[in-house]
Amino acid sequence: MSIPSTAMLQAPQMQRPPFRSGPEDTNETKSRDLGDIRWRLFTALLGAIILGLTQNATAIPSGFGSFCSVSGSAAAETGDANSTSFNVQLLSAGCGSQVSTTGQVVVNRITDGGLSQFRFDQAANTSASAKAQLGSLGVRSVSESTSTPQAYLYQSNGVGAITENRFGAGANSSVWSNWFDTFTVGGVTSSNGYVILQFSMDLHGQTSASALGARSWLLSRLFLSDGFRYNSDEILSLSDAGILSTTIGFHPFSQFSLMGQLDAQSSARAGWLGTEYTSASNAAADAFNTSDFHIDVLTPGGTYSSLSGQNYLTAIAGPVSSVPEPGTAWLLSPALLALIGARRRRKP
Repeated sequence: MSIPSTAMLQAPQMQRPPFRSGPEDTNETKSRDLGDIRWRLFTALLGAIILGLTQNATAIPSGFGSFCSVSGSAAAETGDANSTSFNVQLLSAGCGSQVSTTGQVVVNRITDGGLSQFRFDQAANTSASAKAQLGSLGVRSVSESTSTPQAYLYQSNGVGAITENRFGAGANSSVWSNWFDTFTVGGVTSSNGYVILQFSMDLHGQTSASALGARSWLLSRLFLSDGFRYNSDEILSLSDAGILSTTIGFHPFSQFSLMGQLDAQSSARAGWLGTEYTSASNAAADAFNTSDFHIDVLTPGGTYSSLSGQNYLTAIAGPVSSVPEPGTAWLLSPALLALIGARRRRKP
């Protein structure tokens, strides 16, 4: 069976077919191997940079406020098989950004029809956005990349040959948002001399990764600093959707600071992944609606105030209602009726 010249293969995953590799010189083989190594080093370095930016310092600023930041890049391999480079676009700072880039690698082969050029297209895109306000944070990171086609089939000296896509594209982005505030404890204490506060964190979000070269994660954390801690301590941490809480006792009139932090990262790489090929890859980490933080007083009569004036109580917390619970109301009803009847009998 004859093989059409410059036929393209684009199966999602391809095992090496029973065709021999096309004629290629020693320099090109070495260049391709070096390209694999260079791509792995490039992505490892880029990942380390992004991770370092994400692991930002947890020292809590004084006062109160909120801020957010994004970082990341999109890279696509381009050039020819003997000499490739990367087209790179970097995300700008701020609370939202998106970048895209493309590249094309050309491979020359001697076919039965003469010298032929086979082109492999690379593309990458990433975006990140965040919002931050006191007690509430939101982040989103999305990355996509493609590398096509998977291979070309052609005839060389009457024999079927194949040129595979050994190139690639990749994208990643990290985003984080923070809020911070300062608090003063007041009110009466419990029997052990402390005002007991409950800190809770509610994370709504999800992550997805479509292929071998994709990954994503979310992380919501709450840090506390007071006069007894040299640095801030992480008191709550969530990497999946859910609710988490903890309780801490404070002396009356003591002060402490809190910082809530929400991070997201996504990365997607397509093309030759060292041992396999992936034509498309995408990943997302979405917690834009949102991560909420609350502080409730468990000690009766205890209070706290925030420097910002922000109310961090949960929806079920707040002033105690004067309306009795239904069960209590039913118990009081007979007594109230008896009292009303006695007053009526005393009237002249």
